Amino acid sequence: MTDIKQKATRGAARQKLTVALCGNPNSGKTTLFNTLTGGNQKTGNWPGVTVEKKQGVYKLDGNVVIVDTPGIYSLSPYTPEERIAQLFLLQKQADVIINVVDVTDLERSLYLTSQLAELDIPVAVALNMTDEAAAKGIVTDVVALQRKFGCPFAEISAAKNTGIRELMDMCIGGKARTMRKFTFSAQVENAVIQLKKLPQLHNASRYALLQLAQNDIYGANMPQLTADCLDKIKDISAQLQNALSQNVAVAVAEMRYAQISEIAAAVQKTAHDAQRIRASTLTDKIDAIVLNKWLAYPLFALIMAAIFYLSVDGLGGWLTGLINDKLTPALQSLAGSAMLSACPQWLCSLVTDGIIAGVMSVAGFVPQIMLLYGFIAILEASGYMSRIAFVTDKFLRKIGLGGRSFVALVLGCGCSVPAIASVKTIKNPYERRATATLAPFMPCSAKLALISFFTTYLLGGNALFAISFYFVSIAAVVAGGYVLNVIFRKKRAAYDTFVMELPQYRLPNARNVLKQMWQRGKSFLTKAGTVIFAASVILWLTTHLNCRLRFAEVNDSILAQIGKFISPIFTPLGWNDRGCGWQFSVATLTGFAAKETVVTTLQILLPQGLDGAISPQGAYGFVVYNLLTVPCVAATSASFAEQGKRAALTAAAFQTITAYVAAFVVYQAGNAVATYGKTLIAPIVATTIAVTAAVCIYKTVKSRRKCKCDCADCTICTQCDKPH
Repeated sequence: MTDIKQKATRGAARQKLTVALCGNPNSGKTTLFNTLTGGNQKTGNWPGVTVEKKQGVYKLDGNVVIVDTPGIYSLSPYTPEERIAQLFLLQKQADVIINVVDVTDLERSLYLTSQLAELDIPVAVALNMTDEAAAKGIVTDVVALQRKFGCPFAEISAAKNTGIRELMDMCIGGKARTMRKFTFSAQVENAVIQLKKLPQLHNASRYALLQLAQNDIYGANMPQLTADCLDKIKDISAQLQNALSQNVAVAVAEMRYAQISEIAAAVQKTAHDAQRIRASTLTDKIDAIVLNKWLAYPLFALIMAAIFYLSVDGLGGWLTGLINDKLTPALQSLAGSAMLSACPQWLCSLVTDGIIAGVMSVAGFVPQIMLLYGFIAILEASGYMSRIAFVTDKFLRKIGLGGRSFVALVLGCGCSVPAIASVKTIKNPYERRATATLAPFMPCSAKLALISFFTTYLLGGNALFAISFYFVSIAAVVAGGYVLNVIFRKKRAAYDTFVMELPQYRLPNARNVLKQMWQRGKSFLTKAGTVIFAASVILWLTTHLNCRLRFAEVNDSILAQIGKFISPIFTPLGWNDRGCGWQFSVATLTGFAAKETVVTTLQILLPQGLDGAISPQGAYGFVVYNLLTVPCVAATSASFAEQGKRAALTAAAFQTITAYVAAFVVYQAGNAVATYGKTLIAPIVATTIAVTAAVCIYKTVKSRRKCKCDCADCTICTQCDKPH
């Protein structure tokens, strides 16, 4: 305590103060973190957004470090991300803990608060979402809470940036206090005293002693105990269990909950029951629709279709057209006029046809990307995305994935790197590998530029084409999931248990949504100004120089030689159906650096545009291949870090084969339809009906077949796994 106060009064030379944000999932920790640091970590109205601890500097004091830990319901870890938070706290890496509490669900939140009291670390409690509590008529006696726990409580709204300065003043000014500990039954307290007397446990925290009383060495995070000490701990735990006549962990939890319920009932009242009931009723009414087994998927498809129409074909398409059709030619003309008299022709071409054309080809899609991710941020902040994860869990189980996999797939729509990193929350190793392999199939923001480019310039600007690429990605995830499920079926012992809180619906905070849109656009423009700029220069040089480093025609350039060497591999996919196969082959190759460079490459190699360069079938297959093939180098590196070398190489091979097969099928099917037209409709419909009927008959017979066991006492058939 004294150390913290000294840190706060040493001025500019004082040591850094580490403040950890800790709380339940969906309590607003990351929103508070962004407000404190001016950072831009992802926020959302669903659990699991933060999958590892993140660090930033308090924007009003450079000597204060803020750490955002994953959401946990208790210090007893259940998932890998909870273990990250638990270890950070138990190892006392924080000088102060800010316990972020959802004041609208106080009783549930205080369970963790009571455990933090046992760590002997100064704590300040942030009662978050006070604006929502006021709207529901919830009144909290903050003074009474401070008396009960012996530490300061601050009422804040992280979303509206109220009360936060006062909260940080408490932490920096040394007002945070170690909290009063809950006391339990005489038997439990006696066991804690006995453990405290053991030589190796003199300095152990009360939390560690309580875990050891439950014989939970892992939870206590004390791996260096001697065998003699472990035997004594086991004896004390066994004696306590006999004295309580029940499991010690269950008994302690029940005692803790009893005290928390009493405190919550004493300090919090609902002034307007009608408001609370109305809020709950509204959530229930909406859930009756969005969670309906018949309506959930069509509704999700309609919502995503509307989002894509507005982002790609509506306002976003208009803005992109304005940039590409008006601004880019104007910049090229201006640069060309300014350089024509003073610079050689090759330098003018490098600037206008290489740098400006390459960079603007990517930057032009920023409005579409910002709008798309703005809409997705609204869905996440409102609480709708957590419902979709819940709805899809049952379906994903059938292909070897789960609800946590859906979280990774949604993150993959933003960037494959955090999507792959998020699989660490999945406990089952084979489900984790499958998710890391399949998550890059989802179109990230970089691939959205590719989708927008082809949809705008080749497919008539129809938003339905943009949507169709997402359905292709989903189909690839499903098909890939089935294949990997077959591969891993014999190895998988059990599926990962998926538990997700369904929060009440909330109006998204406009400031947070706009911040996410800006950050997405900013990161895209940053890449356009760095990676894409460098790629544009290299592409122009390799397009205009031959192997002897002399200026040459495009068809004799370095890039042309590379493209012509690898293009036969992609001929069955239709990339050369109009004589431009090497250009598309090279574009795919450069996409490994960053998927946006596919567009940049095509803009430089095909300055006349895509018209006449490739057929619609080949173009569609080209996009499909680049959606599903090995992702960019950053995502591939994340895969190596998360899965290891062997599994990552296997994943890359699986992605490449899937992309090739999918593009081949799309192109050949498109050619067949274009050639035979209506004559194919009848056999396709007949085959579909026959296959559907066969599947239905098979499932009906399988569900009604009788047990093949001769035994009379068993309850489950050993041959068909069906109840008698």
